Amino acid sequence: MPRHRVISVDCQCGQHLFEYAKGGRGRLIKCYLDQIRGDQVGLADAPLGTRPVCPSCGKALGIVRIVRGRPALKLNQGAIRKVTT
Repeated sequence: MPRHRVISVDCQCGQHLFEYAKGGRGRLIKCYLDQIRGDQVGLADAPLGTRPVCPSCGKALGIVRIVRGRPALKLNQGAIRKVTT
């Protein structure tokens, strides 16, 4: 079983979006929907092709797609910032 660390994902405007159980090191490129905790955006039941936006500033966060056989949010790199908790 892989080890995960919980990180806080915020929009560039400062709005808290969700917490994510991230495995591995490096940048946050995709977020598997089943590893998202404390969802403020409504991603848990998002259908494929959805383009979620920040509830505060309206900036597009990415697109929900299938990545390695699992639904995931493929992030726009300039839209979010991660804070290790």
